Amino acid sequence: MQAAFTAPVNRHGDDRSLQRSALSQQLWGIDWNQHLPLDLRGFRVSVSSYEGLSPFISKYYPTLFEEDTSAQAFGSGQSHPAKARYYRAAGDFFEFIADGETVGVVIGTPIDWSSYYIRTAALLPQFQGRQPIQHFFSQCVFDVLREAGVERVELDVAPSNLAMMHVVTRLRFNATGTLLTERWGAHVHFTKFLREDAERVFIAQFCSGPKYQLRNSQAMEASPCETP
Repeated sequence: MQAAFTAPVNRHGDDRSLQRSALSQQLWGIDWNQHLPLDLRGFRVSVSSYEGLSPFISKYYPTLFEEDTSAQAFGSGQSHPAKARYYRAAGDFFEFIADGETVGVVIGTPIDWSSYYIRTAALLPQFQGRQPIQHFFSQCVFDVLREAGVERVELDVAPSNLAMMHVVTRLRFNATGTLLTERWGAHVHFTKFLREDAERVFIAQFCSGPKYQLRNSQAMEASPCETP
């Protein structure tokens, strides 16, 4: 994995040295352009870029995530120049388009050789009832990652974000931990096991009570947004 970071950043801090294939392609051979664009329930999902999604994030994220940028309890202050370089080097960018306009984004990055992390997922409120992001995960992302040998998908959700908690549990993510940081506050960590045997090991060793994850798993995987 060190080979992915051998090109030095020049001392002026620009990104000319980071023009390389996405990290997921270097590690797993995944070229998302082979799977996208995808027409999905009235939405078009396309591969995008850091520059392509930055305007949407800057415009809508403070409202979508109810952030007061003038009085944040958490956060690392001004964005470090390395943030953009990191995302350009490691990120996969997915843009959701409806009626010719960007209405949602998903950004993911490899964590290591076997794990993938969903860094952000957001959709404008007027489109959320149509659940395109959920269907994108269940009909594209999970299958592509699984076929490439990725073993798990991970993400973190604020305890107050009950809507996202519902979404990820319907997609058969397991709550696998909690974390507290000075950057983001309290979060619940979720893991989607792409290997059924790994999920069974986790449930057997660390979970008590009803095992909803193991009930009718094939039906849940096929229709994650509908109550079985």
